[in-house]
Amino acid sequence: MKPSWKIRRRYIFVAFVLGSLMLVTGSVATLMNNDSGTRDLITGGVALITLLLSSYIAGSVFEDIKTGEQDG
Repeated sequence: MKPSWKIRRRYIFVAFVLGSLMLVTGSVATLMNNDSGTRDLITGGVALITLLLSSYIAGSVFEDIKTGEQDG
């Protein structure tokens, strides 16, 4: 594995944790009937996680195609 992927995975992991915390915080605030900004937290968390997974998968596919690696 190249060092650049190690760095990318750290950034992706940190952003994934941030998105998860946004979802949990929004859920707890919703359960406590605090409507100020809870929709924004939940929407932002879902968007962040979706964008991260999409970009990670696209980057992995591009890297595999560029280097010619195949599974199996």
